[in-house]
Amino acid sequence: MSKISQTPAEKRAELVIAKKVEKAKQKAHMKELAEIQRKETKKRKKRHSEIVKIIKADKPNQKVFKKEFEAFKAESKKNSAQRVEKAKEWYLNIDEKTPSVNKHYKKMLKKAQSAEFDFTGDIHFENVSYTYAKGTPFEFRALDGTDITIKKGKITAVIGMTGSGKSTLIQLTNGLMVTETGRTIVGNYPIFASMKKINEVKDLRREIGLVFQFPEYQLFQDTIEKDIAFGPINLGAEKEDTFKRIPELLRMVDLPEDYAKRSPFDLSGGQKRRVAIAGIVAMDGNTLVLDEPTGGLDPQGEEDFMNLFYNLNKEKQKRIIIVTHNMDHVLQIADEVIVMHKGRIIAVGDPFEIFGNEELLKKIEIEPPKLYKLAYKLKEKGIDITKHKFRNVKEMAQVIKENKK
Repeated sequence: MSKISQTPAEKRAELVIAKKVEKAKQKAHMKELAEIQRKETKKRKKRHSEIVKIIKADKPNQKVFKKEFEAFKAESKKNSAQRVEKAKEWYLNIDEKTPSVNKHYKKMLKKAQSAEFDFTGDIHFENVSYTYAKGTPFEFRALDGTDITIKKGKITAVIGMTGSGKSTLIQLTNGLMVTETGRTIVGNYPIFASMKKINEVKDLRREIGLVFQFPEYQLFQDTIEKDIAFGPINLGAEKEDTFKRIPELLRMVDLPEDYAKRSPFDLSGGQKRRVAIAGIVAMDGNTLVLDEPTGGLDPQGEEDFMNLFYNLNKEKQKRIIIVTHNMDHVLQIADEVIVMHKGRIIAVGDPFEIFGNEELLKKIEIEPPKLYKLAYKLKEKGIDITKHKFRNVKEMAQVIKENKK
């Protein structure tokens, strides 16, 4: 049967009804969105109120921390006479009193008369918190009352999914960020939430070298040696001694000594990164903090840098703290692994304990190293080596061989 044709009036009526239905749907949708927004705003305000309460509750602790810090400085200054004598002795043994030597001597005297701190010990995070965009619709709690100790002399990897708080945590180590609650203690130097200004920030950053992803973008001097020397000289090192160390530093990062006079902008990306890291190492600090240091490099470049960081730890006794998404690198060099999830520490252990825990890796949505992927497949076949220790193919093969006996 053929469809009965509609009259113009019927067509207009049908169009009016369709528009009313569409308008009703749109109105219902906008009402739904408004309700969702209202609920989100309510949740955000509640969360913000909780953060404010936590910070307020921590204020008595901050008063205690400040009092302890002032007492420590006063005690340390009592021994300043010995440090002043050492500075004077150094100056008297300098044959040529150049303007740069005189300037450096004044800095030495000023430092000798101040409190003395040791930044080389363990790094303690005590109830540290941090909120981005506080009080705005974009408020995000990156750290939520975190407690952890990063040991001296170790290679420590910090892992977790994006937004878990890894980068925020490591930026508390050299005062780039300051916690909202609690304190970070570097050796015996505290950085507490109520600290308005870090007077010893140069000493702190000389000891804790922070290397961001793509550090080569920080290069700006016209020669490599000037770029390497800029950091330590700016933080108070003696100019002549700093430039004398340039050849050693170039060798350390596997660059030829004759590169010193070249422009850093003539180098490849990997070579620029080596120069940037040499500049951090030049400050002669005890700790190197690395945030995704191998991003953008080819596999060979990644391997070279992992070997560099490993050697800096084993040969130069530098503490290495590394944030990375590459679990193969973590397995390769880490002594200890800190697992972060939603601003908190949920696990700490050696790489074998962490990667042997399949449920933990699923929870933080991180793929295990390639060797552990194979180990899990072997486990399904009845060969369980996930509780054994291995970092490379050779060690894994030996574990499999022993497991079959």
